Amino acid sequence: MKNNDVQNGNNKKGFLSSFKKTDDTLKFYDAGTMFIGQFILQYMLQLVLLLLLNSIFAYKLGVSQGTQEGADAIAQAYTQFSSSTVGIIIVVLINEMTMILSPLAFWKIKSFNPFKGVGFKRKLNGSQIAMTLPISIGLLAGIMPLATLFISLVEMTGYTYTGANIVVDSFGKLVLYLIFVAALPAVCEEILHRGMIARGASNMSVFVAIILSSTIFSLMHGSPVQLVHQFFVGVVCCLVYFMTGSIWASILTHFLNNAITLISGYVIFLISGSTELAIPWWGMLILCIGGLAILIASLIGMYKICLAKRKKEDAAMDIEAQPEIIYSGKKRRLNSFNSRMAYLFKSPEQVLKEKEAQRQIDEQLAEYGPEKIEVYNSLRDEEKVETRKKNSRAIIFTLVVVTVLWIIGTIGGY
Repeated sequence: MKNNDVQNGNNKKGFLSSFKKTDDTLKFYDAGTMFIGQFILQYMLQLVLLLLLNSIFAYKLGVSQGTQEGADAIAQAYTQFSSSTVGIIIVVLINEMTMILSPLAFWKIKSFNPFKGVGFKRKLNGSQIAMTLPISIGLLAGIMPLATLFISLVEMTGYTYTGANIVVDSFGKLVLYLIFVAALPAVCEEILHRGMIARGASNMSVFVAIILSSTIFSLMHGSPVQLVHQFFVGVVCCLVYFMTGSIWASILTHFLNNAITLISGYVIFLISGSTELAIPWWGMLILCIGGLAILIASLIGMYKICLAKRKKEDAAMDIEAQPEIIYSGKKRRLNSFNSRMAYLFKSPEQVLKEKEAQRQIDEQLAEYGPEKIEVYNSLRDEEKVETRKKNSRAIIFTLVVVTVLWIIGTIGGY
């Protein structure tokens, strides 16, 4: 009986493999694997750096790591180094490098190119590029007061941020930080978190992709200080990414978010001689309301620009206009949102490619009888169920890992 089942299973798989694979898109369980791999690689390299620096500091200070006095002296030297400009840049380089190395390793091991489909080739027009600036300004102005309030509440519990505080008190530092703290993280983090994680999760739905990738992105930073702001940075970058279909749009939005923060910090230092700016509560309230208004208006404007651009591209390539689906029920707005974002995210070339692949399958199926067609549809349904199971397990595992690491990092601040 078991042998017959195995034989039937092999026959079915052989039948299914005779069709050209149509669903070669990245799945979340693949993206989750890359994310976990990135975390492991990042902590391994950080450990190597820590051990190397400890040895260097012990040699320079002439102390032993085995004594309490020596350990304290080394720890103090390491703290000073990690908060210095050179230390910050080295740590950033290690962290961001792993976000590219992990997908490259996945490509080598699985023989599947995860960079294909990220959106490097999707062109942006001038209006789309221009809209990223008010979106970034609205994001900073609207979310910064909320993040500050959250941080204040966390600090009331006894939490103290122990990470490196970036102080921009010279033009030279500003230039270095714009490259290594603004530009480099924008590129590497967007490729992994939007181009891999959000894109992989979009097979479930765009809404799930936005919430899931933004949650992972915020927890990945490892402290309550960045939890709120980074979550909304992730949400906005995801929206820009799905609207434009281009990773360059989310990279530019992310970069502007980082760059405006650094530049404003430097301007504040030039004016006041301090990197801290005290804003009264009513000023924070005005900033929050005004920023959120700018952000919402800018995102709506970006959507309309992207929709007009996409319809123009469809017309140029003789692609039939997609009929607007009118949803009903409690989830009609959510379903409409997912449908519209999915439409914008796919390039016209991808739509034509999928239609051609489906046409070939339909022609191939026409040569078989109803029984074979039923087997084909059944196997496709089984594949979808198996994919959902794999994605669910990957979501749980990824969230557990990143949450545990976030908790460990948070505990260190008490």
